[in-house]
Amino acid sequence: MVLDRYIAKAVTSGCLMACFVMLSIFAFVDFVSQLNSVGIGDYGALQAAVFVLLRLPQRLYELSPSILLLGGILSLGAMAANSELIVMRASGVSTMRITRSVLQTGFIIAILVALLGEYVVPSATRTAKTYRAQAMENKLIVGGTNDIWARDGNRYVNVKQILPDQQLQNIYVYELDDNRQMSTMIYAEHAQYQNEEWVLNGIKRSDITDAGVTTSFEKQLRLKRLILLELFSVLELESKDMSAVELLTYSRYLQENKLDDGEYKLAFWIKVFTPLTCLAMLMIAMPIVFSTTPRSGGVGQRLMLALLIGIIYFVINRSINHLGLALNVAPVLSASIPLILVMVVSTYFMRRVK
Repeated sequence: MVLDRYIAKAVTSGCLMACFVMLSIFAFVDFVSQLNSVGIGDYGALQAAVFVLLRLPQRLYELSPSILLLGGILSLGAMAANSELIVMRASGVSTMRITRSVLQTGFIIAILVALLGEYVVPSATRTAKTYRAQAMENKLIVGGTNDIWARDGNRYVNVKQILPDQQLQNIYVYELDDNRQMSTMIYAEHAQYQNEEWVLNGIKRSDITDAGVTTSFEKQLRLKRLILLELFSVLELESKDMSAVELLTYSRYLQENKLDDGEYKLAFWIKVFTPLTCLAMLMIAMPIVFSTTPRSGGVGQRLMLALLIGIIYFVINRSINHLGLALNVAPVLSASIPLILVMVVSTYFMRRVK
């Protein structure tokens, strides 16, 4: 329908404008925060700028609910200022019909946000942290977007996945002799740093000599050196940077080993509810636009309300999340309460709009 396309175009433009403004502000803040690290190794201002750019997908994902709220208010506010909403309602288009058109666009954006958090953010974050670590520490060699290479003398280590709590998965260790010829290749399914040494499990070892290759299998191998802990701490992904699949997999791993998985379950459910929160925040923009007029403050009032709502939501969301972890509340409940509150508030005010 023509009305749906027109509103979709307006909402999309508003969200893009809000996205540009908010990302510009946070990119500048992130760049300034990186200046303290400039000068370490080969990490200069250019490398800091690249690092900030690679972290923008994660910033975009975090800010997506606020971006939709601000974008909705900017776009619909412009339509209200031009009396377009008044004309629509005077011609028989109800507020619920306009809201439905807005939420249709919001639904598409929410899907894009979900895809961003699941596929783009983890890969971009790994690339950013690897790039920064490589510039600061010359022993690190970038091998790809999802794995790293590290060198320690004649030993080269390839790690396919870095997990929290100083754990690694799918590790390849290549050792060279004094003639720079490969002498040993070791594959380990899993490794963890314990008692000042690396414990590797599920070992397949291949020793290469002039006589040929000898392969052996071991349950466990202990190495004093594998990856520098300094590099590990830099490259480790936080729970908020992991994909939903990674969070679910790691949470199950912790459960199987009778370890606390509350943080990762909470992060998983936050990933699930973030796209829905984007829709809810866009829905809040509707009563704000319909209930304010140029005489009551217009654009300025709407923007102040959006800023206030965004700050209140951020504080409540973080407080409930952390309180839920401290009180051992079910993660799905801690993650969903802020969304439920937003939905209740937006529904209440929508019903008051005449």
